Amino acid sequence: MLDIDNYSLQNDGKSFSVTPVECQLLEMFMQNPDRVLTKREIYKQVWNHENFDDNNLSVFISKLRSILEPTEGSPHYLHSIRGIGYRFSGDGQ
Repeated sequence: MLDIDNYSLQNDGKSFSVTPVECQLLEMFMQNPDRVLTKREIYKQVWNHENFDDNNLSVFISKLRSILEPTEGSPHYLHSIRGIGYRFSGDGQ
């Protein structure tokens, strides 16, 4: 559950603070479940830039994964689509 007004996320009974960028990223993913979002599309929507910084985006995705994913290993929610972008699976599959 994402609270965009208070920049917080509840997952698995725990509450986490998220930055404004993390909040925007997660909101974008949650509004587009099971849809592949390109890196360029994500960057344009969240940072309002045409050109994206792959490393910058990877850091934010990694942070969100550390909150969302129940265990180490294969992602359940945020899936990397090699060379293209990311897909959010709302049902954790």
